[in-house]
Amino acid sequence: MILDIQIYSLLFSFIYGVIVSYLYNFNYNFIYNSSLLYKVVINILFCVDIGLLYFLLIKVINNGVIHIYFVITFILGFSLFVNKYKFLRNVIKIKRKECDK
Repeated sequence: MILDIQIYSLLFSFIYGVIVSYLYNFNYNFIYNSSLLYKVVINILFCVDIGLLYFLLIKVINNGVIHIYFVITFILGFSLFVNKYKFLRNVIKIKRKECDK
């Protein structure tokens, strides 16, 4: 693989990790503070959508070749910025029923 394409892929993986941490904190209340059925459905949809979008975009950049260092930079981008966007957890509030607690 050409070095330019590798650098673009690494940069994309890092930025995508930052975007996923933003979306994770934005959807935190849906993922953790809802009933069990909603938790399962929302987690599956969130993970599948994020994964499919990553693979589609990486296919555009470098024909779908994924190396371990792309995954490492994605995790690095996510872990560096997941605490920075914690204020987004207060944006959406979910009211829980007494029977769901």
